[in-house]
Amino acid sequence: MTNDIVQAIEIYADPKAVYDTVSTRSGLSAFWTADVEGDEAIGGELTFGFAEAPVRLPIKVTRLDPPSDVAWDCPGGFPFWEGTTVSWALHTSDHGTKVVFRHDGFADGMADFDLGSIAQTWAQIIERLKEVVENGGNPNPALS
Repeated sequence: MTNDIVQAIEIYADPKAVYDTVSTRSGLSAFWTADVEGDEAIGGELTFGFAEAPVRLPIKVTRLDPPSDVAWDCPGGFPFWEGTTVSWALHTSDHGTKVVFRHDGFADGMADFDLGSIAQTWAQIIERLKEVVENGGNPNPALS
């Protein structure tokens, strides 16, 4: 059995706007980190740089199904991430888009504090996604 993170948020924008943000280097750099490099196509590898991290975070793009699904495999890079998967499921709602985010596959027995810390970080990132898509801007000047 593995540990999984699930986050959900409603974004007041159409699914295509959300999809374009989570599936492209320019979109990811607007809400996650400004340092995004690599190939955003299926089978491509993106890498993410963070000032406080000693290594870049690699992810492999495994699914792009516009405008509803994006999925990545995580080969490593950050502690606990090796062998995990990330997915963004986007569903049309009365007010825009319901986003169900999953980061699955953390090892059984992982400390609750470590899993909770990763979940908290994702919650902040997903809130920035909402702000960027709804407001068309960058909510965090440090990401500029």
